[in-house]
Amino acid sequence: MIDVRGVTGSVFRPLQLDKPSQISLVQGGALSTTGLLAQGFLRFATAWLVGRLAGPEAFGVVATAIAVATLLALLWPTTTGSAASKYIARARGAGNSPEMLSTARHLALRTVQTSLLLAAASIPVWVLIDHGTVAGALCVAAMTIAYSGYSFTRGVQFGAGQVPRATAWDLISVTVGLGALAAVLVAGVRGPALVLPLALGYAVYALAGWPHGVRGRPDAVHRRELDAFVALGAAGSIASTGFLQLSQITARLTSGLHDAGQYAAALNLATPASMLAASLSLVLFPSLAEAWGRGDHAAFRAQTDRATRTLAAVMVGIFGCLILCSRFVVAVIWGQKYADAATVLPVLVLAVLATNLAVASVNALTTTSRKGMRITTGASLLGMAVGVVVWLVLGDRLGILGVALGYLAGTVVIAAIPITIVWRRDHHRWAGLFLRVLVALLAVGALSLAGRAADLPLWLEPLLAAVFLTGWVLASRRDLPRIPGLPSPLGRRRSS
Repeated sequence: MIDVRGVTGSVFRPLQLDKPSQISLVQGGALSTTGLLAQGFLRFATAWLVGRLAGPEAFGVVATAIAVATLLALLWPTTTGSAASKYIARARGAGNSPEMLSTARHLALRTVQTSLLLAAASIPVWVLIDHGTVAGALCVAAMTIAYSGYSFTRGVQFGAGQVPRATAWDLISVTVGLGALAAVLVAGVRGPALVLPLALGYAVYALAGWPHGVRGRPDAVHRRELDAFVALGAAGSIASTGFLQLSQITARLTSGLHDAGQYAAALNLATPASMLAASLSLVLFPSLAEAWGRGDHAAFRAQTDRATRTLAAVMVGIFGCLILCSRFVVAVIWGQKYADAATVLPVLVLAVLATNLAVASVNALTTTSRKGMRITTGASLLGMAVGVVVWLVLGDRLGILGVALGYLAGTVVIAAIPITIVWRRDHHRWAGLFLRVLVALLAVGALSLAGRAADLPLWLEPLLAAVFLTGWVLASRRDLPRIPGLPSPLGRRRSS
């Protein structure tokens, strides 16, 4: 159990980088998952309420505004969070408190500088993309600043080992955001201004987790190392995470607001489950960095293997069920106005699954050396280029389905390269694991096509999903996370 005594009181005190919470990787993963689920709920609540109350076109406007703000923040500020997570954790593992403080200060300064610059750039970008007003563009600018600060301070808290504190502020900031969302909806606010509750939630989190009062300045070599890490990471983020946001913008530009709303509805169903992988990454990245910093390569390799197997076992089960229930889920959550979303949802789910399966390998590569950063960045750029080519070929002919297929093609390239390199470099025994994944996905495809060919009623789709999930759990039970009270499969030596 996690000892939470004193956590509530520490939440409202300034962040202390040198006082990490003593929790395990599993406990940290559970807490970070709670926090990200809370943030995801706020984002989904915004999307669902706008989509249901205002319709696909209004939803298209809000989804595009969020995509623009997120994409711009990826140009630099959000990667400072990854840098903070890595370098603060590394300094903590080495017992170097001055380096921790100076690193936090340098990255905080860079976050402020770049987020303000990108917020200013968001104004003409929004007016150009949406033919919108300056007032709407200012809402996008506010979202850009708030999301930048949130991403940075999240990395700081996880790098400092303050996972319980970070989770507490997730819950507080989401409560504030939900209250603001209710207020603006009751007031009849529409358009890009509906992103402001999201921005408020992110801003509360950023202010609470900001490393106030840190002192020191890294030497020139370390500053260059930090800036190079962020530059490479930003390029990779633009071509991976930014690729997702760019697909939403592409749907808006190629197919109009109505279809952009359909695409956004499918995205909002495909991406929430991936927060499990994101939360694991927040804990795994500093844990890998700390293990590497103390020279424990066996622990480093074991953590990568365990995380990959767990993600595969959990994510294939979740996403396989979502593919099989795509029409049912769209009808229940979005209604008949969003029937076209069910066509692109399975494609987007496969793309998000590919991204999640590569999370541990990407973390393993970026932790060990700058070469690893260059590899993942190169893979992301290559994958995005593949996706853009598919968009150019299929976008006009297939509309949002062509956009989804382009995103899938790109993400498969982005995921396959780091997985293959880490697999070979660290001599992991993943052949059986990925063979099971492939067979499971083929089974999902066969069941889905059979169900649609037979024109099964929507209420039967969950039964198909239950059949698949039963088989998958039996096939991958050794790799599933340990359940209290049951024998753990994770401690046994694997041969496949």
